[in-house]
Amino acid sequence: MDHAGDYPAHLIDSGRLADGTPFRIRPICAADLAMHTAFVHGLSPATGFARLLSPRTPEEAELRHMTDVDYTHELALIALARVDGEVREVGVARYVRGATPETFDVAEFAIVIADAWQRRGLAEKLMRRLIAAAEEAGVHRLADITLYDNRGMLALARKLGFKAQRDPGDPNVTRLRLDLPGK
Repeated sequence: MDHAGDYPAHLIDSGRLADGTPFRIRPICAADLAMHTAFVHGLSPATGFARLLSPRTPEEAELRHMTDVDYTHELALIALARVDGEVREVGVARYVRGATPETFDVAEFAIVIADAWQRRGLAEKLMRRLIAAAEEAGVHRLADITLYDNRGMLALARKLGFKAQRDPGDPNVTRLRLDLPGK
C-alpha cells in the first residue's frame, strides 16, 4: 500500500494497569500481520461476535488491510504486553475516516480486547489514546454501533462521554457517538 501518512511514532505510549501490569500502546503496522492474526484467532467466539457483529473470522486479505493502514485515513492502536515471556497483542482500537470530503471529519471506531485482558482497565486506556489521536488528526466525531446487550462496551462508552441511542431500525444494536472539540 502507498501510505499517504508516515508512521505516527509520536503516539507510542506505555503505562501500567491498576494491578501493576505493564503495557505498551503503539500504532499498528504491516509488520504486525502475524501477531495481529494470532490475536484475532485467539479471541473467543463471543468476543469475536461482539466485535464483528457476526460469527465470521476475518480472512487473510482483511487482516492484511487491518495492519497495512494509511495513517491519514485510519489509525489502529494496538496494546502490547508480555504473555508467557513473549510480547503479544492484547487489544486494538481503530478509527476509519469517511471516504468523501464531506465525511472526512467523521470516523467509525472499533475496539476489541483479548478475553483474558478484559475488565482490567485496558479498554479505557486504549480508547482514551484513540480519542486523543482522532482529535489531533482533525476528526470531529467518532461513531459506531454495538450490540444492545454489550454491557461492557456500553458502560465504557458512557464513561468516555459517548451518547448511546438504541437504533430504531434495528433493535439488536445501539448507536454510539462522541463529538470531539474542533482544533
